[in-house]
Amino acid sequence: MLRCFRLVGFHRSTSGITKCSNNRLKYSVTTKRSIHKSPLEPVPIETQNFGIRMLETLWKHGRADPKKKAFICAENPNISLTYRQAFTRCQSVAAFFESQGLRHGDVACIVLPNSWEFFEILVGASSRGIGVTTASMLYTEYELSRQFVDSKAKIVFCGDKALDRVMKAAKTAKTIEKIVVLQVSDREQDLPKGLPDGVIRYNKVIETMPNLNSATVKVDVKKDIVILPYSSGTTGPPKGVMLSHQAFSTMLSVFTTHYSKYVYPRLDPNWQIQKEPMLLFNPMYHIYGIGLLCVSIIMGQTGVVMNHFDKHVFYRSIQDYKIRHLFIVPPILVHLVNDPAVDEYDVSSLEFVLTGGAPTGVDFCKKAIKRLPNLKRIDQGYGMTECSCWCTQPVIEDSNPIAETVGTLMANYEAKIIDSNGNELPPGEPGELLIRSPTLMTGYFAQPKATADSLDSEGWFHTGDLIRIDEKQRLFVLDRMKELIKVKGYQVAPAELEDLLLSHHDISDAAVVGVPHEKNGEAPYAFIVRKNPLLTETQIHEFVKEKVAYYKQLNGGIQFVDSIPKSPSGKILRRILRDSLRNK
Repeated sequence: MLRCFRLVGFHRSTSGITKCSNNRLKYSVTTKRSIHKSPLEPVPIETQNFGIRMLETLWKHGRADPKKKAFICAENPNISLTYRQAFTRCQSVAAFFESQGLRHGDVACIVLPNSWEFFEILVGASSRGIGVTTASMLYTEYELSRQFVDSKAKIVFCGDKALDRVMKAAKTAKTIEKIVVLQVSDREQDLPKGLPDGVIRYNKVIETMPNLNSATVKVDVKKDIVILPYSSGTTGPPKGVMLSHQAFSTMLSVFTTHYSKYVYPRLDPNWQIQKEPMLLFNPMYHIYGIGLLCVSIIMGQTGVVMNHFDKHVFYRSIQDYKIRHLFIVPPILVHLVNDPAVDEYDVSSLEFVLTGGAPTGVDFCKKAIKRLPNLKRIDQGYGMTECSCWCTQPVIEDSNPIAETVGTLMANYEAKIIDSNGNELPPGEPGELLIRSPTLMTGYFAQPKATADSLDSEGWFHTGDLIRIDEKQRLFVLDRMKELIKVKGYQVAPAELEDLLLSHHDISDAAVVGVPHEKNGEAPYAFIVRKNPLLTETQIHEFVKEKVAYYKQLNGGIQFVDSIPKSPSGKILRRILRDSLRNK
């Protein structure tokens, strides 16, 4: 549990921030309207093109130490990339975009496993005012085609193992003009010599000579898209989340400032950030993975990049690089606690863990502390794609090793809690969390109604999460009002699976909920009303398997029912469905 924390001798009162004689922050209601403002010193809002900022950062670190490694391949540590090399390659990617006629406002899609090329493409594109949308390597042809069409992507960068699906999806979507393929599943192997017509090798991209005479692209940092990740919505298919240069870049500044001032110095006064490698294993197509990828560069760290999650590579990387701090999701903590294979490696360097993506139970955290004797703290954070990633983080103040909250609002964030009628609630009362910050999305791509439903006229984003904020400004996550299912850290939207099931000619109605799953954390469970009484569970599993990624499969189970409980307005009453499972 986090206590109040030290901050240059100020405390917060209903009239603002005033001097505090004991040099500690004191918390109370921040305004008469019960708006909670971050008690931390504001961080300047970024006004620069994100890609240019990253190029300048690479140049700065590379000049300070020409041999400094920006990235190391976790699977093969002999393969790495220095900051200087990354700088040059990012410029080559930017020149490639220009040579191919892609312009400011266009969109490129990345369908890659974790790799430093992901970063190069993001930086090269954004420096030219080109937005980037990200998709999972696990997506099916159906899912890829849908995102290509929705995002209006013109070019795709994909891994060798996804090339066949990408080509089929591009043919269906008809928006893709070019496909670039990378050999990232095994960096020591080359791509086949004969590639399909129109497919470009990534080697050709990074061989492009940087154009030093290229005109600077003027971007509107407040409006132009830098990243267009897709958020698992609850009212239909995934929606493109428009994150501007200013929003995403400001979030990175807020986050890196937070850890530099309020976390690392308090974990260890002698903490040297640039000497601490960061293990990059969270999927980079997701905002959590993208954020950490960029954070490692801004902080001047060496990112140890895992192509995909392999527990032995994960444990070995902790051992070999003496990882002290991990940013993880709860299923990874389950591995560390329950997997006997951990004993084959020396993970004694691990001292601090930050979990996010889903709540982590206190009892399980106690097991982790006991299992990993050198683990000193387990903290939790809270965030979402629509806020450019993180909203809250811990502020280390007390010696309690297990944080029962998701921390406090980071700098530049405001929050309020409302009831079902929209009335603002005082501290301690649970209700829906609303967030306001310069890091918020500008809206959902080409979906004005969905945007209006989430972002109100005063700039508040309605998270749909049930939260309580106490008098010390600590946030407690009570429930997920938006009903997302978290499978191994991946987000699965019930509505997406329901739409898919309803497309089956033998299904008249369907509802999906999340159920506990021993290995995956949660799994989708479907209630189905059949048109055809001969329809079997096996047929449904086969139908779903062809359409969506493996983590969206109905591994929680299938139950045939006579009807789906709904409210008068037609909303599925999922709580009744979940209760029926608990009572079985």
